Amino acid sequence: MTAIANPEELAAEARQSLANWLTAMSDTKHLLGLRYAEWCTGAPELEADIAASAMAQFELGHARILRGVLGDLPEDPRDASRDTDRRTWFSIGALDRPFADWVDLVVSNALVDTLLTVNLRSALAGSYRPLTQRLRKVLAEEEYHSVHAGAWVRRLAAGPAATGERLNEAIAGVWPQCIAWFGPDSGNGLDELHDAGVLAAGAAGLRDRFIETVSPMLEDTSMRPAAAVDIDWDGWNNASRRHGVPEFDDVCFAMITGAC
Repeated sequence: MTAIANPEELAAEARQSLANWLTAMSDTKHLLGLRYAEWCTGAPELEADIAASAMAQFELGHARILRGVLGDLPEDPRDASRDTDRRTWFSIGALDRPFADWVDLVVSNALVDTLLTVNLRSALAGSYRPLTQRLRKVLAEEEYHSVHAGAWVRRLAAGPAATGERLNEAIAGVWPQCIAWFGPDSGNGLDELHDAGVLAAGAAGLRDRFIETVSPMLEDTSMRPAAAVDIDWDGWNNASRRHGVPEFDDVCFAMITGAC
């Protein structure tokens, strides 16, 4: 695979797909980091508080790294409207609102965080050097997140029946959003990046790898991961990789944009 040293070596369409992907990845990592941070003092035990704090710092740092790559692209979609227009944020819908409880954090760690990691591993195996040269440390840090997610999912699944039911409910709510993130069979943006050599796999391959990666984490739950989710693609956006506009409340949006 021939290395791609700079954005100019990519066709304009591929650069646009890359800009959209980087925005969706960095925005989701940014939101994930903030959601983890909200639980730095609210976790079930001190060690979990410390873990949430560490994961928050990692995710916010990863978002910054990806934005550095994005900033080199002329198609970078970010502008001043980001401070006022929720439509310009491309984060996954599961992070629109604060986590209702610790179970939500665990499920987002297991599913959303893993979704992002699967994408980054594919990018590391790709040929876009401005990205690959930044990802090894990021992915090394993500190994810790995966261990944390698996341990907590098993712990919650083995707890009281009500906790197990809440866990399954949370998984069922986030799972379709994760599958939808990979997009429909065509026009999904990921296939374009695979064709350009930026990603080592297209949408279907990434989705299969995501399912393969999270399946061991969910063995003790009633959820059996599968790609066969009934998704209405009407209203799905291949830039933001989601349906609809983020539903941040005013306080949350101010925090996200740094206004408070």
